[in-house]
Amino acid sequence: MLENFHATIKMITGEEVLAQVMPAEEHDKSFFILSNPIVVNENLTIDQEKGVAVSGLIPKKWMTFASDDMTIVYRSHVVSISELDEFGVDFYNKALVAARVSSPVKKRVESKDN
Repeated sequence: MLENFHATIKMITGEEVLAQVMPAEEHDKSFFILSNPIVVNENLTIDQEKGVAVSGLIPKKWMTFASDDMTIVYRSHVVSISELDEFGVDFYNKALVAARVSSPVKKRVESKDN
């Protein structure tokens, strides 16, 4: 089995997904197991008074309503994949925290079960 690595993945849909990736193969099918996949959208606003453009990055979970942090993506759905460098991994880890906080899915904890 190959080792996990952090990557940016360009999907055939045009989405760019950041995740921890584990390549896998089963029954002659190649796929990636993505752990904590996120997407980062750019928000661009123009400040008319100052005459400048302000850009911000907004991270969110790739699958907004998924209750599981892992998903499978078949290699046939991937255009390109590239390992993140140290800066990219650091950005991913910080963006993942923000994406989790903004997720609409909240898990309820029952006190009698826990």
